[in-house]
Amino acid sequence: MEIITFNPDMQQSVDDFFSKCFSAVGIPYSPMDRHADIANVEQYYMQDGCFWCLFDNQTLVGTVALRTIDLDNKVVELKRMFVLPEYQGKGYGRLLLNYAIAYAREQQYNKICLDTRKQFSAAQHLYRSSGFQETEKYNDNDCAELYFELVL
Repeated sequence: MEIITFNPDMQQSVDDFFSKCFSAVGIPYSPMDRHADIANVEQYYMQDGCFWCLFDNQTLVGTVALRTIDLDNKVVELKRMFVLPEYQGKGYGRLLLNYAIAYAREQQYNKICLDTRKQFSAAQHLYRSSGFQETEKYNDNDCAELYFELVL
């Protein structure tokens, strides 16, 4: 397993990866609107944040991203943390989350925020066990149901 910082050559693999991940949880992949950030990782994440891919040899098996949402207060948002269903339950989500947290600390951010859905109970457990606390809604994501933050 290797975590690699996104480069534009990975875009097609990222598209295919999210199509599989969303299909597995009953969400249609919509790169033209709701998931436009995934269809253009370079634009949405690599300017004011970072996007990482976890590879098992040549297979993309997981992703995680951070993007700055409040530069003045040094706050980032955790985005697009997914692991292929067949790789779940093996610690790869925690590996990706810890990697993103370490990066945020290195960059001297003060807080990480995230939103999620109630259906992702394993992710919620991971966030809570990593020190995230449930908080108030902080964005306008109509699809999110729960909000968390980690003060660094």
